Amino acid sequence: AGGDRQIERAADLLQYPLIHFNWTNRDPEAPTWQRWLAIARSIDPSIPNANQAWDLSFREELHAIDAVAAGQGIAICSDVVVSGELEAGRLVKAHDLSLPGYGFYLASVANHPRQAHIEAFSAWMRSIV
Repeated sequence: AGGDRQIERAADLLQYPLIHFNWTNRDPEAPTWQRWLAIARSIDPSIPNANQAWDLSFREELHAIDAVAAGQGIAICSDVVVSGELEAGRLVKAHDLSLPGYGFYLASVANHPRQAHIEAFSAWMRSIV
């Protein structure tokens, strides 16, 4: 996000447009601003409601991330999806509060003929998360 405004507490995020992306399955555990703000309010009840007029909304997480990279606001993103951007310094983590949630599992049949490849892929996945 742009500007000279400092983010020192969760309420400071509301000075910026909040970028949303739509979850198609309506999962109550989905990482949304509503859920993040509810958790933040449980820590700091003085956090006001978000001003929806400033918000941007996209159908895809990658479009939301593109908007963040273009300085259009702040989004809740998968740490796996943005890890490269964070490591390169192109994006920064705006606040330390994170949402619990989705875990990913690699599943395959036992004794697959390409088991060595599956194990190599699994090791690589564990190295990036």
